[in-house]
Amino acid sequence: MNTVLSHIVQKRLSKQYEDTATESLAFILRSSESARNGFMKFLRGIAPGLPPSLHFRTQQTKGSARPDMCGFDGSNERVFIENKFWAVLTSNQPAHYLKLLAKRPQPTVLLMVVPAARQRTIWRDLRLKAKVSISSRDTVVGGVRSVAVGRGQILALTTWDTLLSAIKEELKIEHVWNNLNQLIDLCGAAGQAFVPMPSKQVKNKQTPIFILQLSSIVQQAVDEAHGKGVLSKKTKRKTNLLQGHSWERVGRYFRFHKASGVGAWFGTDFTLWKEHGTTPLWLVFSKKWGRAAEVQKLLESWIRKKNVSAVWLNNDSDFAIGIELATDEEETAVITSLVKRLEEIAKLLSKIGRKRN
Repeated sequence: MNTVLSHIVQKRLSKQYEDTATESLAFILRSSESARNGFMKFLRGIAPGLPPSLHFRTQQTKGSARPDMCGFDGSNERVFIENKFWAVLTSNQPAHYLKLLAKRPQPTVLLMVVPAARQRTIWRDLRLKAKVSISSRDTVVGGVRSVAVGRGQILALTTWDTLLSAIKEELKIEHVWNNLNQLIDLCGAAGQAFVPMPSKQVKNKQTPIFILQLSSIVQQAVDEAHGKGVLSKKTKRKTNLLQGHSWERVGRYFRFHKASGVGAWFGTDFTLWKEHGTTPLWLVFSKKWGRAAEVQKLLESWIRKKNVSAVWLNNDSDFAIGIELATDEEETAVITSLVKRLEEIAKLLSKIGRKRN
């Protein structure tokens, strides 16, 4: 699910994921008693000796430190919550925060909340910076990893999914569900922003081989379709159409030979591949050059019949359709299937009328 909140943050406020998530969580806790109960149930699962109820504030400055969220028992901080996506630990985290908590009635908790993909690496760093003894054993319960530090402080780590699911289980008010679902979606989007690269994956030669194969079959399919008169790699003025590469996609432009004024980009779009997972190859029509709106209407019934992935991009200025990739086939068969699909689309687009100026 893609919600308004995650869309705005991804597009305009991507450097403020953590602050947005923190304030969203605080808003939910202020708005709902059942959400607070769920959160306290979660925290007391880490430290049963915590009070049954705390009140929460965000961005409370403590000398040189400013935890994302503090849980107060009266005037005493009993819980610090630090929300992380992919930012590095600060100089205060976790050692200085644990020292501050040591001055408060015990037990106290420093809870770090991170994407699932970051659990292993950040827990290693947290233990190291907190100078936790190698002999100190971790406790792992209900998706929370924790270890006792000092004279009663608990250093704990959990994921956004685990924390928000625990709160969601207790919710009883519909409008809070909607708010929490938006936060869940935001955290899901932020959690995909960067994933630590496993050594095996970096060193796996099959990854670049596959990407190079995709580029090769696109080139060969376009060349074959060009040779058959299905499409053209040149403009009507006989100038060559360019390769169309960027950080997010690799492919080329062409125009459909018998479809007046209809051009397209064809290739591997990594963003669409990640979001939809159906195919790495996409055919993209722009409004300006590819008559996207008319193409969408003309292909609408075919898209439904063939169960083809289709999506509007860039504020509805580009229309993209997924091009199915034949799997477990030899190269020739894969290229042939792509050419047939391009022929099929070209035949439908040949019905489009002349472009009106």
